[in-house]
Amino acid sequence: MIGKTFSTTVRPRAASDHELCLIGATRLSDFVDFVQQRSSQRPQPKTGDLADTWRAAAEVYRQLQIAEAGIANSVPVVPLSASLQVHMDALCALPHFSNTFSAVPVAFGMVELDRLVVCQQHLTLSSIESLQARYKRKPSGKALANICLPTTVPPMEFNVLRRHDDEFVFRSNNHDARVLGSRVLTGDAMPDMDVPGHTQAVACIALGFSSNVLNVVRFGQRLVLNNGYHRAYALRAMGVTHVPCVIQVCAHWEEVGLAVGGEMYNNGDPYFGLARPPLLRDFFDKRLVHEIPTDPAERHIRLKFETNTSLWGRPV
Repeated sequence: MIGKTFSTTVRPRAASDHELCLIGATRLSDFVDFVQQRSSQRPQPKTGDLADTWRAAAEVYRQLQIAEAGIANSVPVVPLSASLQVHMDALCALPHFSNTFSAVPVAFGMVELDRLVVCQQHLTLSSIESLQARYKRKPSGKALANICLPTTVPPMEFNVLRRHDDEFVFRSNNHDARVLGSRVLTGDAMPDMDVPGHTQAVACIALGFSSNVLNVVRFGQRLVLNNGYHRAYALRAMGVTHVPCVIQVCAHWEEVGLAVGGEMYNNGDPYFGLARPPLLRDFFDKRLVHEIPTDPAERHIRLKFETNTSLWGRPV
């Protein structure tokens, strides 16, 4: 019987890294907590100094509420070209894609990066640099589709870090690593296992990576970036203005929670309520970001299980 499922931790490496924090439009306490937990700077930044930095950015956002009110509303979605539609058809035929995007209706199209609303406030600069090293200068066409809407998994590290009788710890260099689901296998579906007995069932937990396509959530007049932040930043920095993406179309607010949940749903007002919400292009505005040094992190997934065998009812 599976008990506790997993937790994520960070494991420092030898080299340093940096995190780019978008500030001013969202909670001050979140910004302070993140810096104090992740910054490798010694001594740690003072809370008052961090609050002053946040206030300066918040004032910029206050001015943007007037100067750029409505900029994120009714962003055009350009239909895909015939060649990109072929790529999208191949993606839609993959089981992992249909399993991921079954909660709400989806659409496909080209969207403008600069006008995408963002709800993720932190970007890891080493991840961006690694992506830019893999891309050609300003990719387009098929190359851009493969970046934004991959049909295969790029090479990524995933291995067992340690194992005990009732615990397994897996490690990956990609922060997308996660638990994908669980099921019970019986009959012919069971794998061959060298165990001291006759196997009747196998409980499985699948681990790996998500479909990892660039996707946005559409609710009301807004398009909010849900997945693909580092790719979106890297492409924008290379001169790409529009990208192909999967659009989750939510007609009701509760569908946002069903489709993505998390920060976008639990703290939706900055993204759907402000006249001028935080946008992807804000990560390129020095007035609105704060860079901190960090220890590089890798993803750990810990699986822990327990067994409890009981006899129910009257023995025969």
